[in-house]
Amino acid sequence: MTRCSQNEIHMTIRAKTHLLYPLLALGMTLAMAASVHAQDRYDQGSSGTSLTLRVSFGTAPHWAPISGTRVEEIRQAERPNYDMFRYGGSYYAYDNNRWYMSRRESGDFTYIDDRSVPTELTMVPREHWRSYPSSWQERRDQRSNDASGSLQITFTNRPRWTNVRVTRVTMIRQGQRPDYDMFRYGNKYYVYNNGRWYMSNRSNGRFHAINDRAVPYELSRVPRENWHSYPTAWQDRNPSPRNGPNGQRR
Repeated sequence: MTRCSQNEIHMTIRAKTHLLYPLLALGMTLAMAASVHAQDRYDQGSSGTSLTLRVSFGTAPHWAPISGTRVEEIRQAERPNYDMFRYGGSYYAYDNNRWYMSRRESGDFTYIDDRSVPTELTMVPREHWRSYPSSWQERRDQRSNDASGSLQITFTNRPRWTNVRVTRVTMIRQGQRPDYDMFRYGNKYYVYNNGRWYMSNRSNGRFHAINDRAVPYELSRVPRENWHSYPTAWQDRNPSPRNGPNGQRR
C-alpha cells in the first residue's frame, strides 16, 4: 500500500478547498438573487405610503380590444397570472386585491386607490378576468337592489337607426324618435327617461332599470343636440362647449 507524503495530503486538501469556495460563493449569489427578485414585486417606500408592482415581459405582449368597451387586454396565451388592461394611453394591473397604474406596459406600476380606476374598466365582462374585484361585485349587488323597476318599450314599426357622429353609438332617425332618449351600443339598447336609465338586449319589450355607473362611457360622448333630456349627472362631466362661463349661449 502506497503512503501519501505530507505534501501530497496538503496539496489535496488545498485543491478541494479551492473548489469548495467558488461553489459556496455561487450558492450565496443565487440565494441573494432569489431574495431580491421576491422583494422587487412589492416595494414599500421609506415613507410607508409608496407601493409598487414590478411588471416585466420577456417580449412585448400583443393587445386585443374587448368588445363593447374601449379597453384592451393581453391575448390569452400571453396573459400573466394577474389582471392587466390598457385604456386611454395608460396600463392598469390588478393583483392581490390592489390596483396599480403606469404609462408603460413594463416596469414599476404605482399603487392607486380603487376610486381612481376608470369607470370604463368596470364594463369589462367577468369572463375576461382572472380575479374579478370583490368590491365591484358588492357594488353590482347593491346596484341590482337599488335599480328595481322596468320600462315597457313598444314600436309599431321597426325603427331605423343612424350613427351618432364622433361616437360608436347609433340612435333612431329623427322622424321615428320617441319622446324619450334611446340609443344602441355594443348590441344593447339603452333608454333614459324621467332621470332613470334602462337597458335591454332588444329594442322592443321590457327594459330593466340600471344604475348610472352601469351605463357605458361611450354614451356620454353623444352630443347634447341628440338628446331630449341630457342626464343631469353628466352636466359637470361634459360641460356644453356652446355655453359661456355664466351658462349663457355663445
